[in-house]
Amino acid sequence: MKTTLYTILLAITAMLVACDADYTTEAKSELVVEGWIDEGGYPVVILTRSLTISDKYQQVDSLSQYLIRWAKVSVSDGERTVVLTGKFDSRYFPPYVYTTGNMRGEAGKTYTLDVEYRDFHATATTTIPETHRIKNLTIKPCADSYTLYQVKINIDTERANGAYYQLFTCEGKDNRLFVASYLGSIDGKSLKKGIDIPVYRSHQLATGKKYTPYFRQHDTLAIKLAHIDANSYTFWSDYSRNLTLSDNMFMAPTHNIRSNVKGAMGYWCGMGADVKYVVIGEPRFPTWLLNDSTSYGIVLAAKRAAKSL
Repeated sequence: MKTTLYTILLAITAMLVACDADYTTEAKSELVVEGWIDEGGYPVVILTRSLTISDKYQQVDSLSQYLIRWAKVSVSDGERTVVLTGKFDSRYFPPYVYTTGNMRGEAGKTYTLDVEYRDFHATATTTIPETHRIKNLTIKPCADSYTLYQVKINIDTERANGAYYQLFTCEGKDNRLFVASYLGSIDGKSLKKGIDIPVYRSHQLATGKKYTPYFRQHDTLAIKLAHIDANSYTFWSDYSRNLTLSDNMFMAPTHNIRSNVKGAMGYWCGMGADVKYVVIGEPRFPTWLLNDSTSYGIVLAAKRAAKSL
């Protein structure tokens, strides 16, 4: 007991002494890779530089200085290699992506990403699992609220055993960036037969707005169920855990996010993705559309038709 207490006191003393010294050593800016390729979709990569931690004042009046526009980005499927083209696209954030129309993702194939930019060189490999479909989607008002709604999905739990998933949401008509759903990392073996899986709004820090995990009436929403490999699941579960603890001053995140990218921070993720499009809280909106729509345009057309009934 004395040994344990002495160790604790020694650790506390070391932390107090450290408070009189510099807070941290200024770190070198690192390359950050955010990349994915869906089954049937094109590869998309976003490149930025990390903001360094320093005791010097840093004016961050524009994120554009951390955006990387002139990198060489290529993707190989083992048979051929395609160089991606960088372009401005306001439907993403940051609004600059590297992509191509010359390669579509195929389930079962392995894709290698290669990034070269000045002194940075990063590589990553991912595999696209087969797509697992959303069987059903339900939207119900939250208790004691007329404006907030809970969204849940149902999948084939027999196929889920041994599989890993990540839920993503994309809000708004002019937005194509899917953001990880809050608590959306799922180990398939933990799913019970017939269970409904809640889909929560993405929790984005430093927005200045009070967070709610539920959706509001008239929100336009796309929900992606991504079947991912084990390495990608490791990244997203770490990301989810750190994001969950970031708002808690007593349980701050202490673990680095494990990544499949070598030479940079971030992820390169193959996804067997099923996407459903919905408009939240439309009482006259046909229920079957919530389950089978595959295009936001179809949703809007059906919505207009429903209002004319």
